[in-house]
Amino acid sequence: MMNTKRFRVVVAIMALLTACISAGCKKFLDLDPLSTWRDETFYSSASEVEMALAGIYSGMANDDMYGYKFNVVLESGTDEMYTNSSAANWGAARYAYTSSSDEVQNIWLHFYSMINLVNQLEKNLDPEMFSEEQTNRYLAKARFMRAFAYFNLANWFGPVPIRLKPSANQDDNHVAPSTVLEVYQQVERDYLFAAEHLLHANSPDYIPGEPNKMAAHGMLARLYLRMGGFQPYLAENEADCYFDNPQQYFEKARQQCEVIIQDGWHHIVPYATDPQSYRNHFMNYLQNRYDLRESLYEVSFGNLIEMGLNVHGRMGNINGVEFVGTSDIPRGFANVNASVALYNRYAAEDTRMTWNIAGYRNNYSSANQRYTMSYIFDRPLHQEFAIGKYRRWEPTNMEALRTQRSIVDAPYTILNNVTGSATDPNYTSINFPLLRYSDVLLMHAEAIIGGRFGTADASVEAVNSLNIVRERAGLDPYIGSTQHDAFFNELVDERLRELCFEGLRKQDLVRWNLLREKLDQLDEAIRFNSFYVETDAFQQTYREPGITFDRSRHFLLPYPLQEVTINTELDQRFPW
Repeated sequence: MMNTKRFRVVVAIMALLTACISAGCKKFLDLDPLSTWRDETFYSSASEVEMALAGIYSGMANDDMYGYKFNVVLESGTDEMYTNSSAANWGAARYAYTSSSDEVQNIWLHFYSMINLVNQLEKNLDPEMFSEEQTNRYLAKARFMRAFAYFNLANWFGPVPIRLKPSANQDDNHVAPSTVLEVYQQVERDYLFAAEHLLHANSPDYIPGEPNKMAAHGMLARLYLRMGGFQPYLAENEADCYFDNPQQYFEKARQQCEVIIQDGWHHIVPYATDPQSYRNHFMNYLQNRYDLRESLYEVSFGNLIEMGLNVHGRMGNINGVEFVGTSDIPRGFANVNASVALYNRYAAEDTRMTWNIAGYRNNYSSANQRYTMSYIFDRPLHQEFAIGKYRRWEPTNMEALRTQRSIVDAPYTILNNVTGSATDPNYTSINFPLLRYSDVLLMHAEAIIGGRFGTADASVEAVNSLNIVRERAGLDPYIGSTQHDAFFNELVDERLRELCFEGLRKQDLVRWNLLREKLDQLDEAIRFNSFYVETDAFQQTYREPGITFDRSRHFLLPYPLQEVTINTELDQRFPW
């Protein structure tokens, strides 16, 4: 079994090796092969299977995916964040994408590449070389990743082709899209198998960064909440855009959450134990430590770009706190901003507020070669009102900055202080959370009331799950109404406060059919803020997603132009 360090190196190496395997090729030229590795025989030893699995995992660890384009660019344009850039290369963050946009084409390519690698492993894994238990565990890891890929494809594209066999030639590209329900049912089968056969994260044999049993249960809960929600373009009338008997899925989601809750191993550290619990949990992502109790699953990055290996991320860089200038700094570009709507949703005593929103910047003057650090936390429409959740650095003396507002050459502390990442100009080693225990608790509360269109009021159990999350934020227990609509609205806001910038908000708003409504509320929050200036170009850029968003087009992405050209069974969706 690989240790964590070896696992991460293998992930990086596989980013270079899997191209041939995923292509299913027999040879490139009429020459004798220099290696004995072939897809039919590659999966016959533990080290080879582990290497193949690492290659599958590495499909998420690049710029096109969770490096920043999928989870930052495509996730922008909601009530949690928006871009401050009017440049064409940030158009996808403003709903100005087309079927040929790189962001659209590349997530399709990477998810299907992951799926093809899973199918290769599933086809060629030799069960005679392993025990039945080990064979099922390998398959469970692979199928977890296939489920994850198909779930995201269906969420973002709607009906997509289901491929369960490896592609070997051009003819294999011609596959008609399956219905969204059929795709979700395939996701369900894969996650159920994974939940049965994966190791628990508390097992001594578990490798941090790999799928685990409770993560599979949590992903099933996420799937079921989505299946119970709004299904874009399922019918001409939006009122009919739901699967039959949608409330059945909320009961399934509740059951999956309670598997995790009643297991009792995963938890969040309460405020009473550690008032800095929320901050300290995210410091683990910044410093490459695995907090397995709270983080059920995350994307593992290593800053290996200097080795020429395409496994890296830009968390805290692209979506970090402004800090540019010389080469020896923890650079951040603040290309996206925390929204004024998010700022307005926090109570002053909520400890998450000053972590998720940075509220400071460091500007370099080439004229005098000095930095001026500024405090801007109370100016939510500032063009560098940055996301703080993945901050690479912070002022050493925040109170002095808050008091003085501006300090020249102020001292700062590097938080992402991992060797090779602390001052890299672009790439960081900050891990990205995919499923946290607080999400499980909030899904549990939502499942109990049946989502937006359920009828059940909040039970004691639902309120308790919400209060565990609130307590860690330093807030008093919830004393609002437990009536369904009021409690649901509280959960909508609580998911924003707790899970902002974790790649979840847009799909939450889609499944609730609230994306248009929240964009309208955001526009109002911008225009009625005391710092709003109609002639400010940055502020007009913040408003652009709400202006551009079209209900007839933007709940789903268009099929990539490359795919409708190659796959004769895939027709572009109207009106794209």
